[in-house]
Amino acid sequence: MSRLRTFGRITAASLILGAALLTGCASRVPLTRALIKEYGLSTADVPQLQFYLSDPLVLEQEATSIDKDIDRTHSLKMVEDQYIKQVEFKKGTPCLVTTASADALQVACEEGKTLSFHLDASHRKGEVYCYRPDVSRRPESPEPRPSGAGYRQWKIVGKETYGDSTYNVLVKYAPPYLLVDQESLTNFKRDARVAPGMRHGE
Repeated sequence: MSRLRTFGRITAASLILGAALLTGCASRVPLTRALIKEYGLSTADVPQLQFYLSDPLVLEQEATSIDKDIDRTHSLKMVEDQYIKQVEFKKGTPCLVTTASADALQVACEEGKTLSFHLDASHRKGEVYCYRPDVSRRPESPEPRPSGAGYRQWKIVGKETYGDSTYNVLVKYAPPYLLVDQESLTNFKRDARVAPGMRHGE
């Protein structure tokens, strides 16, 4: 009987945890033009909200260098190494808008580095702010990638200057768009008051 009670408690706890996780995910909604209009957000308001990436993204850079070095026997040896540098943005990565205009947002996932998101009217989710690399290219155009770099099924959709380096942009399915935390929208308050006006004789 005690085992049944323990099992029941574990199951109930699992259900509560699952519900909490689902609720947390469900509170994130795409940032659309309609949502901005619904909440009366200005371009100054948008940077005050919490955002997340809808899908994963990888920036990849390959560099091949030849290093000539002389060892202790004074013989010349040539070493060729392949270096692969990757910056991974996981699905749900939290981010902030640093600058905003009506059609474009600069978004930071880490200090001092931004990605550009532009209003995409053709997106299946509506007019969302979708990531756009500095230089776009057709995913169908094949480009060789370093062996052992991982992300074998991902496609290169362009190039991005991130920080002081230029990377190939890899996406799993499609470029990410911005999700906004609905709670931050609900809690968002504009510090404003309405002037009552004045009349003669008052």
